[in-house]
Amino acid sequence: MSETSSSIGSLESAVTGALMKPTTIRKMQQQQQQQQQQQGNESDFHANPMASIELFRQRTQRLATRLQQTQKEMSGQLATTADYPLIEQKANQFMRNFVQSQSPSQQQQQQQQQLQAAVPMPARYISPAIRYAMQLNGPTSNVVATLQTHQDQLRKKRKSRQVLSAEIVALKELVVKLSHLNPEVNAYAKQLINQNEVLSQLEWQPSVINRPGFYNVTTVPLAVPPGRRIDGGMDLTVRQPANPRPQQQQLARPRHESELSSSSSSSATPAVQQSDAQSPRKRNRNRKKNRSDKNAPRSLKTELEAMRSYINRIVQQYAGTEQLLPQELIFKGEFGDLEAHARRLVAAGYGRIVEEEIRVNRKNNRQAFITLSTDRETLDRDGIVLLPVARRYAFEGDTVRAFVMHAGASVSKPSELTTITITGGKASLSLAEDEELSEETESQETDDENSAVITSDNCPKAFVISIVRQTELRQIVGNISFTNPTKLCDEELFYKFRPFDLRMPMVYIPQASCAVHIGNKQPDEVCGLLYLAHVLETDCNGHCIAELVQPVGRVGNLDDELKAILFHNSLRDVVPFEERFNEMYAEPAPQIGPEDLMQRRDMRQSCVFTIDPLTARDLDDALSIEQLAENVYEVGVHISDVAHYLPESSELDNIVKERSTSIYLANEVIHMLPQTLCFRCSLLPGEDKFSFSVFWRLDGHGQQLSKPYFTRSVINSCSQFAYEHAQKIIDNPSENFTEDDFPTILNGFEVKDIVKRVLWLNGMASKMRAKRFDNGALSINNAKVRFSLDPLTGEPTGFEVEQQRDANHMIEEFMLLANQAVARFIHDAYPNIAVLRNHPPPLTKSLKALREKLATQGLDLDYSSSKALQASMQRLCREAADPVAMCACLSQLLMKPMARATYFCSEGKTEPADLWHYALSIPIYTHFTSPIRRYPDVMVHRLLAAALKYCPAPGRSAEELHQLTKIANERKFNAKQAGDDSSNLFFKRYVSNRQAVYMRAVVLEIYQHMMNVVTLESGHVISINYKMQRVLVDTQHAPNFILVAERNLKQSPYKLQLLSVVPIRLIIWDGKLTGFLLTADQRQKGPSMENRKQQQTNANNNNKTAKNVHMKYAQQQQQQQQHNQEQQRRQQQQQQQHQPQQQRVFSLRKNSS
Repeated sequence: MSETSSSIGSLESAVTGALMKPTTIRKMQQQQQQQQQQQGNESDFHANPMASIELFRQRTQRLATRLQQTQKEMSGQLATTADYPLIEQKANQFMRNFVQSQSPSQQQQQQQQQLQAAVPMPARYISPAIRYAMQLNGPTSNVVATLQTHQDQLRKKRKSRQVLSAEIVALKELVVKLSHLNPEVNAYAKQLINQNEVLSQLEWQPSVINRPGFYNVTTVPLAVPPGRRIDGGMDLTVRQPANPRPQQQQLARPRHESELSSSSSSSATPAVQQSDAQSPRKRNRNRKKNRSDKNAPRSLKTELEAMRSYINRIVQQYAGTEQLLPQELIFKGEFGDLEAHARRLVAAGYGRIVEEEIRVNRKNNRQAFITLSTDRETLDRDGIVLLPVARRYAFEGDTVRAFVMHAGASVSKPSELTTITITGGKASLSLAEDEELSEETESQETDDENSAVITSDNCPKAFVISIVRQTELRQIVGNISFTNPTKLCDEELFYKFRPFDLRMPMVYIPQASCAVHIGNKQPDEVCGLLYLAHVLETDCNGHCIAELVQPVGRVGNLDDELKAILFHNSLRDVVPFEERFNEMYAEPAPQIGPEDLMQRRDMRQSCVFTIDPLTARDLDDALSIEQLAENVYEVGVHISDVAHYLPESSELDNIVKERSTSIYLANEVIHMLPQTLCFRCSLLPGEDKFSFSVFWRLDGHGQQLSKPYFTRSVINSCSQFAYEHAQKIIDNPSENFTEDDFPTILNGFEVKDIVKRVLWLNGMASKMRAKRFDNGALSINNAKVRFSLDPLTGEPTGFEVEQQRDANHMIEEFMLLANQAVARFIHDAYPNIAVLRNHPPPLTKSLKALREKLATQGLDLDYSSSKALQASMQRLCREAADPVAMCACLSQLLMKPMARATYFCSEGKTEPADLWHYALSIPIYTHFTSPIRRYPDVMVHRLLAAALKYCPAPGRSAEELHQLTKIANERKFNAKQAGDDSSNLFFKRYVSNRQAVYMRAVVLEIYQHMMNVVTLESGHVISINYKMQRVLVDTQHAPNFILVAERNLKQSPYKLQLLSVVPIRLIIWDGKLTGFLLTADQRQKGPSMENRKQQQTNANNNNKTAKNVHMKYAQQQQQQQQHNQEQQRRQQQQQQQHQPQQQRVFSLRKNSS
């Protein structure tokens, strides 16, 4: 409502300005200067509400007088104009509807004067947002006056939405008619529209304005200036004790380019109107009610209008807002005319037509990107599409035919205005410390202002002409409730299906096709269900229509949500192996015979041991080291020979190659191989195992003294060490360890044998690691979280971040050395079918943008090479006041420009750049050391065995290997995404179980409505929406920095910018992990408060999560207690019976004595 009122106010100024002659305009400017001089004298009235209201009325009367005077002047000039009757009619309508309704009657004035004289009015309440603006701009600033006037307007009775909408339409028509009279009026109206924040957001109809013979005004894209926007929640309204329901006021704001067509996206921003007295459940109901208007079905007309507006806007931005577009370059046609219009734009030199795959922003489905160059070192940015309808609702991976503007669009900058943009201060949106989370949640649609919006200033704009090829896999996972069906354009009803993948729009399932899934279920049984759906089509109105394939489970059930994660990441076909495959390796392995040793080196008497994570079960690799002479050592890396048990093209091999990788979820591992085969191949201590070994002769500094030596082998590991055990040795090299300090050591070796070898290996590895980084290696490590789980319920009870210490680096160095050696050997032997791994260089344009971003903070980032980038990271972390925060921030920021490493077949790869591994800074690389969990390693083992003449060359062709490496890349990425999603799921449940978690976080990115931070304790990226904060947030200087102030303004504002460290509070809000900035009180008691709440809620959480177990235990305790009471009762009866007997015996003894 307030936004509509603001629109009328802006239209009044536009109409008034358009009707005036230049002389009248000069008079107006003089009057405005006089009003500004009088404003200082009138500011004294702000303490008295009635005086301010009277001042507002006087200004309204002056406006009405000027309108009447201007109408009379124009009537004499335009008497001969054909359109004058219509203009006069519209002006009279405006005077009747607005001026008369705003003019106070004499009776009202008398009543108010009497009221003012009889009742002393209290001092005006000034909200924290106003006080904060006064601190920034002074008590006499225009901002304060604007806010006070706006609050006065809130007291007046508002008109209905229909009345206001009708007035807007009438005023728009009046402005359009006036703008057609002569070029001067046209130019002045255009200037007013471009400079006014509200007018620039209105939809002006080009089809009406651009008729032949009329001046083009509204085809100019409306450059939105950073207008005055004060969002402050409850404290921005006038508090009236007599009115228990104060209204929330929010002024209009500039919209993102990605928000300009709300009808063209399934995402909807919740319009939250709350009061301090409302409960969470009631607030959720209000959000649902207020959102209903935004979920109205789209129509072909609105979609086409949004497409026309988008195309004309991006074309005008390229040409410049001051230049009028030729009529042929203004899109007025249908969707079928896009090809012809794109060709006209190409002929005019505005852009080009391409056919490429489209990528959709994973966190905001309004944005999509079209790759314009595969050269990662180019500075050309990808084309960006800012509306779903402008990409024709193409899915991720679809090949599209698109028009892309040339780079270097001359977008005119908005005029510099003094702006105050304060958000936050909403106490009712942030949960209080004693407030319960509501079980009822609102729609799970995307909140636009909480979505990740990639800055698009430097990206050439684009629109999709048509979809050339759709992706084959169009199955999605989401949740559906078989309640409240929605009617689309026709009479058929549909249920809403909300996909997990935020790149997907809202999906609609026909109600008729859901009967088989509903059956005879009760209403509470058909809500919050997880399903797999198959997308059928996207209709002409942009609605995505699908059908249900199979149920997955229920929202909130941990096992069902993990299953949904697998389905969501295209791992639906990962199912348990048939029992017959497990039975193949269920029996103990046969004894090693002489024939097995004919082509294998016997290492069973050597000191071979494994070092893995403490909870590891699949032991792929082992190490050995022997001193041959002074400063000469033989180091061996021994890898499980999985290929010995998995013949190429066997039935099991064909299944394993499709699985391609093990999947590591937060609570379990889904193995690539049958579990019995994993156990057979695992290098467990005390068992003879087949292995593939690589040996080097090294000196004490890790320098190679000869070429590596490859052979099949048989080993018997003497001990299974964990990283913690090896680290204890490294940290305490002189300590006398005993057998109690480590796991059991077998094969006749002692503790000192292991200790000595660990120290030898660590000394070499440290020198090798230093040399590797001197040669240009790059290391970017993001936090990996490991959870502690409740053994009864499986719920997370705690977490820790895995530490990378010297023991981890020691194993890493020797695994890298083995992989690099094997890569060279198999490529020399089979240059056309070698399976290798490549890591391309990062995107230069993204690194350049990051460097400019860091330069604003006085930080220099050198990305000229991987070595320079690593040196810059180390220097920045070393010089930072908080090295941990700097490292966490840089790791996150540098992960975005980095490319994914991929497997490939070496056929056709002749250039050194095709084989180069950027992060390791080595010329060739592969994976050889983990065949139990990666199928490419198995293929490499087969190539190595063939190169050593143990067997013929693999039978698969280069074309088959290309396909297998493509599958391996997809599976590896999907498995990683599933692992990350499961980790996020468990972290959300951890936060939910604790109700609130307090952490330190470092600022990554700042936007106009939100910022992203990364937590230092867990490494999670959290979005913080300014509007949901209890504190006030000034976004005037975003994205450079924001200012944060307390609502009571007792403390001075503090500044947040890139790399700032800030305490935050994490809760689950509407099913999402949500971050809140802490108030001053929360910052003082945050951690201690969390501990108290944790102690308070531990019992409740345990009772809630393990209810059945505890009920059973309570029943057993009750039964045991009843049994004990029965036994006590019997014992008392026996004692009562036995006591007289004892007394009689005592008396007899006494008498006998």
